[in-house]
This record gives sequence, structure tokens and C-alpha cells, in this order.
Amino acid sequence: WQQLWQSSAAAPISAMLSPQQSAWLYALPSLTVITACLAPVLLFALRSLSASQPTARESWQLALRSPLSIVSLTIILLSPVFLLSNYSVSSLYLFAVYCVVLACANLLADKVGQRRRVWIALAVWHLFNLLNLLGGNLSLLQPYRTAQQGLLPTIFQISGTAGGSCEYYRVDWCEDSWITFQMIVAFAYIILHVVAFFIVGLRAVEEPAMNYSMRESSEVAGGAEPF
Repeated sequence: WQQLWQSSAAAPISAMLSPQQSAWLYALPSLTVITACLAPVLLFALRSLSASQPTARESWQLALRSPLSIVSLTIILLSPVFLLSNYSVSSLYLFAVYCVVLACANLLADKVGQRRRVWIALAVWHLFNLLNLLGGNLSLLQPYRTAQQGLLPTIFQISGTAGGSCEYYRVDWCEDSWITFQMIVAFAYIILHVVAFFIVGLRAVEEPAMNYSMRESSEVAGGAEPF
């Protein structure tokens, strides 16, 4: 009986799912990836509908010249690596969902964010998102937390709490090579968010100085003596 119990416990979890449920675990991540990749396209297309805004093509050209937009687009392109996971046993996909939304906010603020409070709010959001990725928290001050642990430990959860081999703990989207690839991408993913956080933070700090310089230049051009 002990051997029978052990063999049943080691049986693949995916075997307990119906074919329709198993197919849904592959269809839903695919739809999520398509939505994430189309997010910046839809964002620039909606902005181009306004007569005072640049066209979608011009928006892409401007985005490729801005460091913050380039980092944000790279984050969106890497997010499908985490979106392609098992939504029933892991919350890994939620990290990517929050990061895609934040990256789109970066793209929007990079074009229309002319006030310091926009960059301050975005910097605070980046701080909370970094804490979420690293597994830290600020108690009640943190508005959301995807998991008790950060991004890297969550990748292992699909193959068991201790990060066992998928050969013995087999579920949909559990493949040792795929988990290894997710781990490699996760390091670059976190570094990109750190870079984005510092870019936004510098803009929040430099914004008052830029406004003062512009005001000083206008006063000099108008004949007034600067203070």
C-alpha cells in the first residue's frame, strides 16, 4: 500500500486535468502574450487619433530615441517568457502583467509627462514594483504583492517548493530547460527595472531644475534680470 500511495502521489498533476482544461492552460497564456505585445502598438495608435498628437509612426521613432522608452519596450518583449506559464499552480504570470502595465505607463509619461508630480508618482510605482520583483514589502504601504517571495523563487514553484525536477513533478509548462531559461531572463528583467527606476527618479529630480532654467531663459530674453 505504501508503494501504491507513493506512485499515486508521484503521478503527474496534468493527468488529473481534462483535455479541455489542459488546452485552456496553453490557450490563455498565448492570448495573454498577444495582448502584451500589442499593448504599445495600441497605445501609440490611440494617441495618434488626436490631431495635436504625433502619428503612430512618429511615436515609434521618438520612442526608439528615448532611453526610458527603449527599456520599457525591452521589458514588454521579455514579459512573454513569464506569461507562458501555468496559471493554475503559479502566480508567475502576475509579475509580468504588472510590469507590462508599468512599462506602458512609462511610454505614456515619456511623451506627455511634463510635470514633476507625474515622474514622482511613477518613481514611487517603480519602487513598489521592484520590491514586488525582489520579494520585499513595505507592510501596508505596498499596494500590491504578487507572492510571498520574489520573481526568482516563484519560477521554481511550478516544479515544487524546493525547485525539484519536472521529471518527477510534471505539470503543464513545467520543463527543466524552460525553467532554466526563465531564470536567466529573470536576472536581465530585474536589471532592466532597476535601470528604469533610476531613469524615472532622475527625471523627477531634474524636472524642477529644467523648469527653472527655462523660466530664467525666458526672463533674460524678455529683458528682465534673473534673480
